[in-house]
Amino acid sequence: MTIKKLLVALTAAITLLLVSPGQASAKTWHYAVTPSNSFSTKTFARAFMYGNHEFMELYQAKRNAVHRTPDSGRTISNRQVFYARKTANKHVYEIIYQKKYYYMNTYDTHLYRYNTWRSGHKLISTVKPNQPKKVMLKAKTHVYRNQYWLYNYSGQNSPAYLRYRLADSGKWVIHYEK
Repeated sequence: MTIKKLLVALTAAITLLLVSPGQASAKTWHYAVTPSNSFSTKTFARAFMYGNHEFMELYQAKRNAVHRTPDSGRTISNRQVFYARKTANKHVYEIIYQKKYYYMNTYDTHLYRYNTWRSGHKLISTVKPNQPKKVMLKAKTHVYRNQYWLYNYSGQNSPAYLRYRLADSGKWVIHYEK
């Protein structure tokens, strides 16, 4: 009987150890990754402006977008959410902004399907790493624990970066050079 009680107690102890939570692990960061780096002619995808472009002219008619003749009086900033797809003209994209359809010319600004990409062993982004809902990684880009995240807050012509690293607690913190 004592062996039977010992086996039951040992099984109960192992079960309790497996069920009870251990030390809290670091927070896992999940970011959206674009399936493709280029836009489609059939489906709309979230679009981002980069390259020191802060505003984009919107056109109501496709031919006005081709000739860059203002017709809508609308411009949007790079902080706004909008979606884009290619058209038959390689310099004109169709845009959905505030549930309305517009056109834009790529001579005015460049559009990308991502706002975060890898450069060597670091990630460069136009958004902070602690805003996962705003981050869109370039296709086939992964975030690793030992990578630095460079947040570009000034634009492409004169870039200025805040350097982030992932702390042991699982939070992104600003890493100041020593």
